[in-house]
Amino acid sequence: MSHIEEGKTNLVFRELPSLLRNGTQEALAEHPCIKLLQQAVLLVARKYDGQILPYYYNYWDRQLPTNTGLALHIPVQEGKSAGEALPRGIGLVVDAETGALAFRGDSWGVDPAFYEQLQRAIVQTYTALAHMAVLRQMNYEVRTEQVEGKITITGGTYAA
Repeated sequence: MSHIEEGKTNLVFRELPSLLRNGTQEALAEHPCIKLLQQAVLLVARKYDGQILPYYYNYWDRQLPTNTGLALHIPVQEGKSAGEALPRGIGLVVDAETGALAFRGDSWGVDPAFYEQLQRAIVQTYTALAHMAVLRQMNYEVRTEQVEGKITITGGTYAA
């Protein structure tokens, strides 16, 4: 039998708790942090031929919604081990009190290393996108390169 487990991150979105309590799902979806998080999950989903849904499943295939509207699902694929799939998905949930981001899902049957790899990839991609956004706001020209799972961000300004 499986159970829902939670993976904590160091990402904290301080503005989101009040929006979660007082706002609408549309307002939350338009918040810059959620937009960047959605982009990060989408990039990881594309890499693993997955999709984003607003919920994940428990063992009994009951849908459990996420307050971010983001859950990564990766189907079992031909030529890959069943342990490299997320048929029940993994949800991204923001704590309504603290703003801390957590991953929730049922990892039964999923290779633990793969499960952790996906969580790290989402956090790493989000962090890179956030850094790039800040550099662009500061009028830097931003370039990125990804080599062996590491993202390098280069920013520079040029005098006109």
